Amino acid sequence: MTLNVTQPSLELRNVSSSLTGRDFITGAQLYFILLSMSALTQVISLGGVITNVINIAVFVKPGFNETSNISLLTLALSDLLTTILTIWGTLCFTPGFSDAELPFLPAEISQLTGSGLSNLIFRCTAWVTAFISFERCQCILIPLKVKKWITAKTTSAVVVAISISTIGPYIGAFTRRKFVWKFMPGRNTTVLGGTVVDTPFEILKEKIENIVLGLIQPIVAFVTVLVCTVFLVVYLRRSSQWRKSMASAVGETSGGDNSSGSEPKQNISRKEEKLVRLVISIATIFIVCYTPNTLMFLHMAIFPSFWLYGEHRNTFLTVYRLSILATSVSASVNIFIYYNMGTRYRNALRLMFHLKDSVK
Repeated sequence: MTLNVTQPSLELRNVSSSLTGRDFITGAQLYFILLSMSALTQVISLGGVITNVINIAVFVKPGFNETSNISLLTLALSDLLTTILTIWGTLCFTPGFSDAELPFLPAEISQLTGSGLSNLIFRCTAWVTAFISFERCQCILIPLKVKKWITAKTTSAVVVAISISTIGPYIGAFTRRKFVWKFMPGRNTTVLGGTVVDTPFEILKEKIENIVLGLIQPIVAFVTVLVCTVFLVVYLRRSSQWRKSMASAVGETSGGDNSSGSEPKQNISRKEEKLVRLVISIATIFIVCYTPNTLMFLHMAIFPSFWLYGEHRNTFLTVYRLSILATSVSASVNIFIYYNMGTRYRNALRLMFHLKDSVK
């Protein structure tokens, strides 16, 4: 969903004089909130750029023979683009930059090059996360069959299809929102800005896009990740209970002397458990960070007053900025999960930075 936030009244310098009506947040409070969130978002996103570049370097090195490696590489690429565009989009609404006499209008240019595009790319992240979660569920339910149809080629085709289906429709935004040259009387110069084409066809098309791309598509991805994560958590608990009961049974029958025949199965189970824990951690962070965005769009669909020009405009802008902040967090912290839970990733990273001996 592309939010039209290009009007001058949205710039921070004018936010304190906005009409709040029955809004819960005053103009002065909104100014402080947006300024604080913008600064925090910039810092987190900058860190996300660094961490995702590292992730990409680690995932590229071993090649693309494993399906999980392809999916995680795609996730890192998507997160990298999200953080870069978030930095740009946030900068365009930061005092000092948005007020500067630049050859373009930052708030208007950002609509097509910053926040709007960043939202769509993060939806690509949502669907890749959903695919990773679904793939792990299939590996548990049908471990023998899944290896036949989830191959490196299949995974590559799926991530390409996800990218096209989520980012491709963004091209349609250029049919209604366009770059134009505008004369600024106060500055006596012409600058690059944006405009909106309000033909009946374009308005109808955008409404359909908002419903399909802004509401249905991200919610389906969110629910998919949520359901798969719940399944994986249940499986993990049952697997842990089964392993404890088996260890107890072996101890009672053999006096604690574990048979060699049961050891390979336990090793395989532990390896699978590590992968499941990794996926659960990634999915959990996504669910927590994507919840504000999902609730915001659901609230917009149910309550018309919760909108950019509605009675609760300031509250809407606060929640919108919170969703951007949460998105930047989600796109920046995966490196800590990989390092703490992935032995291969940890070894590769330590070798890349020439740190002592790799962890075994």
